[in-house]
Amino acid sequence: MKGIKRLQIGAQIIVLLLCSCESDGLPFASAEPDVESSPITSKADSLAIEAKKAILAFPALTDDNCERFLLDWVKEMPTSRFELSTSKGQMVLETFGDVPLHSANFAYKVARNYYAPSEFVRIVPDFVVQGGNSEDTRAQELRWLIGKHTLPSEFHSNRLHFRGALAMGRTYDGNPEKRSASYDFYLVVGRKVTRSELNRLEREKGISYTEAQKDRYVKEGGTPHLDFEHTVFGQMISGFDALGALAEEPTDASDWPLRRQEFRIKLAF
Repeated sequence: MKGIKRLQIGAQIIVLLLCSCESDGLPFASAEPDVESSPITSKADSLAIEAKKAILAFPALTDDNCERFLLDWVKEMPTSRFELSTSKGQMVLETFGDVPLHSANFAYKVARNYYAPSEFVRIVPDFVVQGGNSEDTRAQELRWLIGKHTLPSEFHSNRLHFRGALAMGRTYDGNPEKRSASYDFYLVVGRKVTRSELNRLEREKGISYTEAQKDRYVKEGGTPHLDFEHTVFGQMISGFDALGALAEEPTDASDWPLRRQEFRIKLAF
């Protein structure tokens, strides 16, 4: 039965690739026979073959193979900047070279068109806007295709949760190593932070902030209680008005937006 189910899912993914894959990111080749000279069945067969090639071109990622694959794959990346299109406007994100695995993972998901489109599934004013873990059929099928995996944490004392920080979600239960999710990211909206709060966090969590970092938290705001709990791997460099507008979207009791907040991410050249 498991084999039959896997074949059924594989067939669904081929249909998905035929119908919804876009040209941004990695080029999934799709043969386009001359409609006038080729029967419809021949065209469908050709497209199915090309879709199968796209499936087999990359390994399904796991906890065991993702680090080696992603760090090798990202060597060919032309940029670390990304354009995030939302209902409230455009944002530009930049990932950090000193957080290589999370940055590579994000770039790979963008290149595989996972976020084209996706949706924000959690909005909390003065806290975060979170997305990427949609339960839409397309998203579930792509996660099956790309591979379900987590990432080892990459904490750095200079990568903190200032306003506009790009970080990865994670589960808290049964996750002592604080491994990150690989699809579910968030942007920090944050709030203004006081020096007394930062001093308390230093005592309680053994954190040591520089004076410059404290000044930035006080001036810009953020979510410092998430520092060294989630990996920060990038930062917004424009589009803060759009982020603020998104954070004001009405939600239900579970912080899910009442109106679908679709977004798309592509490489910025």
